[in-house]
Amino acid sequence: SENGKKIKEGINIAIIGRPNVGKSSLVNAILKEDRVIVSNIEGTTRDAIDTPFKVDDKEYMIIDTAGIRKRGKIYENIEKYSILRAMNAIERSNVVLFVIDGELGIREQDKHVAGYAHEAGKGVILVVNKWDLVEKDEKTMQKKEKELRSQFKYLDYARIIFLSAKTHQRVQQLFPLIQESFENSHKRVQTSVLND
Repeated sequence: SENGKKIKEGINIAIIGRPNVGKSSLVNAILKEDRVIVSNIEGTTRDAIDTPFKVDDKEYMIIDTAGIRKRGKIYENIEKYSILRAMNAIERSNVVLFVIDGELGIREQDKHVAGYAHEAGKGVILVVNKWDLVEKDEKTMQKKEKELRSQFKYLDYARIIFLSAKTHQRVQQLFPLIQESFENSHKRVQTSVLND
C-alpha cells in the first residue's frame, strides 16, 4: 500500500532526553516553525504529534515524546512516565537523537535510556544542545567528546554533534548523520541476525 511504502522509505526519528535539554526547540529548529509549544518550566510541552517532513526529497517523521499532560496523579510519576514515553518512541523509531544539555552534562537516567536504544538496535546520534551557551576554548569540544565516549562506552558507533537548537547552529548537519546512522544500524542489525 502507498502508506506502507512511505514508512519503509522514510526515517522515523525519536528525539529523546531529559526535561529542559531543548527537545522541543530542536524539533522546531528541524521543522523551521513553531509547531510545538515551548516554555521553560520542566515538562510543559503539549501537542505531541508525529510530524512528517522532507529534506532534500528524503522523507522523515519526528516521533514526539514530549506531550505530557499534568493532571493530579500523573504529576508524581512524571519521570517514570516520560521514560515510558521515551521507550515507546524508541521502539517506533529508526534513528534516536539523544539530546544532552551542553552545560549540565549527563545523568544516570540518560545512560539507562540510551542503553535501551542501543539494545533495540537503533541508530543513535548524541546531540549536545545549547552549545551556544557553553564557554569554550579550542579544547572544549574534544574534552566533551571524550567524556561522552567514556560515559557511553557501548555507543562507540554513535556520532556526536554539537549544536544550538536556539540559534540553529549546525542543525542542518544533522541530516547526513541521520542518513548514515540509519544505514549503519541496518547493517548492524543484519549482522546480528546473521550471527544468531
